[in-house]
Amino acid sequence: MSATLRDRGERALLETIRRLLPARGSVLLGPGDDAAVLTRARHPLVFTIDACVEDVHFRRRWLTPRALGRRAFAVSASDIAAMGGRPLAALLAIEARGTTPADTVRGIVEGMRGAARAAGAELAGGNLAAGGALALTVAVLGEAPWRPITRAGGQVGDRLFVTGDLGGAARGLRLLQRGRSIRDGDPAVRRWQRPAARMRAGAELARRRIASAMIDLSDGLLVDAGRLCRASGVGARIELARVPVARTLRGLGAATARALALAGGEDYELLFAVPAERLRALARAALGCPVTEIGALVAGRGVRVVDAAGRMVRVTGHTGHEHFRRA
Repeated sequence: MSATLRDRGERALLETIRRLLPARGSVLLGPGDDAAVLTRARHPLVFTIDACVEDVHFRRRWLTPRALGRRAFAVSASDIAAMGGRPLAALLAIEARGTTPADTVRGIVEGMRGAARAAGAELAGGNLAAGGALALTVAVLGEAPWRPITRAGGQVGDRLFVTGDLGGAARGLRLLQRGRSIRDGDPAVRRWQRPAARMRAGAELARRRIASAMIDLSDGLLVDAGRLCRASGVGARIELARVPVARTLRGLGAATARALALAGGEDYELLFAVPAERLRALARAALGCPVTEIGALVAGRGVRVVDAAGRMVRVTGHTGHEHFRRA
């Protein structure tokens, strides 16, 4: 039987983690001191933090410890991608019960370390604390090649694009909630377990100064498009027929598939606006993933979804994720 955190104790476990994370890359000093030390960046810095809490964002049976570490990094790194940055380093704070197997923490650290290095970053350290549930808090520091792309730069007339496809991760989450085993190998479940985190696309859109505004799709296309619109002071018109629906939604009813693609959340794709004069540059850009035009920014407020005839489409059944909202 694996030793628990209570068996190992904080000091011994932190020493194990310290050996897993030697200083390298942009990290001059990793875990083991009062703070990590990084090299000085040459470009604007972008910094984000996110939490991943058991029974709020995931359940233990849905992910192996390594997969949980990979996913937690990708979710935070996606925010860096949405601002056109590339990650440099991450910090991980773990809260866990004393009865948690020590191998669980080691697996989480190894999974996050691997995901960070695959993105060109390093896991530089963090914190370990006793708590009532397993929770990961991930901070990621990155740099932007030109200037960070915000949600606030969109203008009326800019075209709206999205990377990848939508709805697959939301379907995977619902399958897991209904008891689907991770051993089934369902592609929708895998899509939820391994978010896209479009690092290359975000950095290229910033480097070539293509996108005027951008956001990652964590809580659903409609919710996050609304956030971009509010920040930019515009509205959006989304053409339903253009929205790239994930293949894993085939076989579902049209209304259900449409709702998952528009409002399911968990995709971590990028939604971005492009001025007309930058469309040729977009066509030439090597983003490393499919990109689909789905509509435009318009005068006014709010997000409208229209069918091929231009009629408003009402989306019911899914409204995207929002913490603290009443059920």
